[in-house]
Amino acid sequence: MKREFVVLGMVICIGLGFGVGWFIPGLFAPTEGPSLLERIESRGYFLVGTSADYPPFENKTYPGAQIVGFDINISLLIANEIGVSLQMVDMDFDALIGACRAGQIDMIAAAMTYDPTRADELAASITYFTVTQIVVVRNDSVDFLDPITSLDNLTTFDVGCQSGTVMQTELEAIAGINVFPYARADLMMQDVVNGILDAVYIDGPILDASPDKEDLKIIYSSDEEPLALWTQLNEPELLYEINDAIFKAYQSGVYAELVNFWFGNVTT
Repeated sequence: MKREFVVLGMVICIGLGFGVGWFIPGLFAPTEGPSLLERIESRGYFLVGTSADYPPFENKTYPGAQIVGFDINISLLIANEIGVSLQMVDMDFDALIGACRAGQIDMIAAAMTYDPTRADELAASITYFTVTQIVVVRNDSVDFLDPITSLDNLTTFDVGCQSGTVMQTELEAIAGINVFPYARADLMMQDVVNGILDAVYIDGPILDASPDKEDLKIIYSSDEEPLALWTQLNEPELLYEINDAIFKAYQSGVYAELVNFWFGNVTT
């Protein structure tokens, strides 16, 4: 399947990263006082922010409200690499960047697409997953009997997206689309199923995990987009540990096991 080649490509890119210095702390500006990694080691736990409404990347179990998902498993690998416990912090997606910059969380793990604007505010890990972004409508939609060729074809329609995402930025750049940002992706998906929204613009795996996916259809797909984990700028020691844990997971086969568990048997 297509993701087999995507995963292989990421492994190759990570290997090249060693050669060009992605993992070399000396390339980053030093900071005064204890590093963020030293503070994490001292306190004994790794604070990772997420928005737990985006399965299979992150969501809450019922009952119990335990945060689980692919991103949580990746975060646990990093916490284990550092030698501390993991604490997940649930918040709205559009609050995550501010919380990380303010030091309220140590890292963001929330299926967050790499974007140069975000990279001005936070430090991005190497790509740990790629997704196709899709526009989804009800199967019985009379407005979209055929696939569309561009987001421009959504003009005049009510389109939902998760607030703070690159999808919101793309939609709002097109005049005439009625954009409805949602703090919670699960509520957004319910509204398109119930006919409150004409369409939603989401990451592909979100549809796969939706309990209502049989009632929905894809009318548009983007190219593959890279996802990254994010931490504070000028914290090269922690960024090294994040990238190193991802790379070791690729090498050991643990990464493939997690992908197969959360997204289906797609790497064999």
